[in-house]
Formats: sequence, structure tokens, C-alpha cells
Amino acid sequence: MLRVAVARVNQPLPGGSASMPAWLGDSEQLRWTQLAPDRRAPFAASRALLRDLLQAATGVPARAWDVSAQAGGAPVARATHELAVAALHVSLSHRLGWVAAAVADAPVGVDIECERPPRSDPSERAALMLSPAERLAWADLAPDARDAALLARWTAKEAWFKAAPAGDAPWDFRRVSARACAPARANVRTWSASPLHVALCCADAGALADARCDGLGPEAATSSWFVHRVAAAD
Repeated sequence: MLRVAVARVNQPLPGGSASMPAWLGDSEQLRWTQLAPDRRAPFAASRALLRDLLQAATGVPARAWDVSAQAGGAPVARATHELAVAALHVSLSHRLGWVAAAVADAPVGVDIECERPPRSDPSERAALMLSPAERLAWADLAPDARDAALLARWTAKEAWFKAAPAGDAPWDFRRVSARACAPARANVRTWSASPLHVALCCADAGALADARCDGLGPEAATSSWFVHRVAAAD
């Protein structure tokens, strides 16, 4: 089972009020109080979207889920419903007024990025996020294709990082390679529909191939990637 969805951040917040939504769990309520006001809407929206996916996947009502919210930690979802529910893995992401959520019965990672005017030279960003081999291939691209290529690899690596066991994946993305591949070999799938780029990581290539990204139309371009650790960066 593998589900992923994206949505805009709604105003007012889910629950119809600018105050703290009552359906947030204890951990989420504590985190809410620690967030700057402008970060609360995406926080609540991502967790509302996740609960919708959990309900669709299990039949357990959205309000019957408790989701952890420790700073710096991946979210963990636990059903408070009396019915037994198999362990599920979840992932969240938000960027510039958009949120993404993923649910699976195996480790999963999701990332969403939104196109915006570049704030630095593409070659500087490439030097910080591409492996040496990737940088050589990227330099051969037409200049007008380079920003999209960086976003595609960034989202793929971020999703892969989130799906990896804690402490198992390097923070330095120059030590991670993302290369396009056939769906049967993929551990990451991406969708792009301007201005959004979404990546989903799961070790089940078959589930990835069958997944659809709810919230993106059928016109979204999709591609398959194999992401893995490489030797230390130069």
C-alpha cells in the first residue's frame, strides 16, 4: 500500500479558525506553540492531509489518529481507534504554500518543492547538491534545462533521505546519486506540474509504478529514479 497527495495550504486553517485546531494531538499542540505564526498554517495543513490519507488507507477516521511532531524527527502515526491497525509509515513535506503527505506499509519519504526565481547561481547550487559524476552530466545540459534538473534531483534525494533509517543517509547530497532509470529498478518516483515538483521514495518498485499523486492532474510529468549513496565527495 502506497499513497501520496499534495494540497494547497488553506486559509483559514483546517478546522475553520485561526486558533489552534482542536484535532491536533498532544505532541502537535506542543509543537504548534513553538512555531512562528507564519509556519502554523502549513504545519496544520500537512497534518490534516496526512490524516485524510490515513483514513483512506485504513478506514479509521481522520480524528482517530495521533501523529508525533518532535522537532527534527520524522512523524510517527498511531491509531487511537479501538480497532487493530497494521503499522504504517508516514512522511510530510511543505513548501511555499503547498503541502505533501505519504502513507505506506514500508518506509516512505516525500518531498515537495515549488519553482521560484533563483536566488543564487545554478552552478553554485549544483556544487553543493550533486555528486561529481552528476555535476559533469548537469554541465552538459542546455542552460534553460539546468534549474529543473536541479529541482528533480534535489526532491529525489530529499525523499530518499526521509525514507532512510535515522542516521543511515548522509546529509551531504554530494555523496548521493540520483539517476533516471526504468520503473522496475526505481526507488524514487517524481511528478512535475509547474510550479510543483514532488518526489516519493519507497523500496517497492511495483508500488511506486502504480502510485498516483492525488492533487496533481493527469498532465503531470512523471519519471523514475534510482537513488543511492556514492563515495565521498571531492
